[in-house]
Amino acid sequence: MALNLQTISENAETVSPATCRAELKRVLDSRTFSKSVRLRELLEYVGICSIENRFDDLSEQQIGMSVFQRPAGYNSTEDTIVRVTARHLRDRLDLYYREEGQNDPLRMFVPKGNYVATFTIAPTLEFNSRPSPFSPAMDLPALSTGDKKNLRNRKMVSWPLTAWLAFASCAGLAIVLPLLVYLHFRPKPEPLVQSTGPEILWRALFTSGRKTLIVPGDAGLDSYIAWEQKSVSLTDYTNQAYQSQVTVSRPPTNKDVPLSVRSVTPMADLRLVSELVRVPDRMGQPQLNSWIEICYARDMVVANTQSNNLILIGPESFNPWVMLYQGALDFYVRWDYKSDVGIVIDRAPKPGEPAELHYDRRLPNQKALTLVALTDNSQGNGRVLIIEGTSMGTTYGALNFLTNEELWRPVIHTATDNRGVLHNFEVLLSNDFVRGGASNTRVVTFHVH
Repeated sequence: MALNLQTISENAETVSPATCRAELKRVLDSRTFSKSVRLRELLEYVGICSIENRFDDLSEQQIGMSVFQRPAGYNSTEDTIVRVTARHLRDRLDLYYREEGQNDPLRMFVPKGNYVATFTIAPTLEFNSRPSPFSPAMDLPALSTGDKKNLRNRKMVSWPLTAWLAFASCAGLAIVLPLLVYLHFRPKPEPLVQSTGPEILWRALFTSGRKTLIVPGDAGLDSYIAWEQKSVSLTDYTNQAYQSQVTVSRPPTNKDVPLSVRSVTPMADLRLVSELVRVPDRMGQPQLNSWIEICYARDMVVANTQSNNLILIGPESFNPWVMLYQGALDFYVRWDYKSDVGIVIDRAPKPGEPAELHYDRRLPNQKALTLVALTDNSQGNGRVLIIEGTSMGTTYGALNFLTNEELWRPVIHTATDNRGVLHNFEVLLSNDFVRGGASNTRVVTFHVH
């Protein structure tokens, strides 16, 4: 990694290490960072290593091992947790200094391209002491006797202020009232398009010039895992290595293909896909349809994930591609195939949130769980919508969320800042799982990054 040592040394001469540590502590203790354990841990590690000039500890591999407990030699190409979390960290620092930390004496940055924090003295505003053009203290040229006489002789109407206000009000009513009457009684045209769902989310996922891949789940893989009682890594899934390890899931006659080879897509996924492909038309932008592509999970390659928008449907037992982004999420959804129990782990629980939730379909009154999460793609130039849950049918819960304004509005409103930028978010839903779908969908909690 190429480090900007000149910038670092210049900052070291300008700002003392003690002052940098004080600023680091101020940011860590702020409300802006109080709710994100992962961002605080990365910020503290990067800040301390940078202040102590331990630049060898700031490689992506080393950060993954030291901060995120990744094993030595892990594949950072597939596991992008450092890059994704660093991107969120830069956004959060920018938010901190725009709001809570705008009066801090220093500014802390983690420039793109490396993970070395820099500290600079906050810029000060210099005010111009020259008088305003409208200042009463300005020296105006004195009027001559002739000018004063001309002013007195001018036939100017000098009305009281109340008269001017009354005149302006009457003039305004004369203009506005006919317009209001016209607008009230004119025929109401039918809208040309019907917009459905959170449009700011759709604008992030469906864009001109960038392909959007919609990837439904592979039910054949889930069947393989259930029958063989084996998990399948993303690497084994992409190179189809698990297909050579088929035993009990092979047809008894050996005359047909194993379950894992069959291309089977859950009906819930197809129902969601049918709604997603209609979004551009409902937004009034049918030209975006040409940028949508539906890709079966087994046909995906790593290159597809790097510069496209993605909509990944299904947990890792249906859609292993979600493994690329699990490290950047607070919620981790998994299926324990040995006990047949769905589990949702909250790795950054808020006060009052359980750290773990279970769904056992064999028990009565169980709530099925669905996760809808928005994050960045591996290159940071596109967005990824992840939809997964504790059972096959919980995809219906995501469909209920995305088409019910009462459910999605509080989440989308909180995730959208005052500049109109939609930040990444995760929302956990509960559902009553019934035959043919999910009902009584409710928001359990949501996290905004």
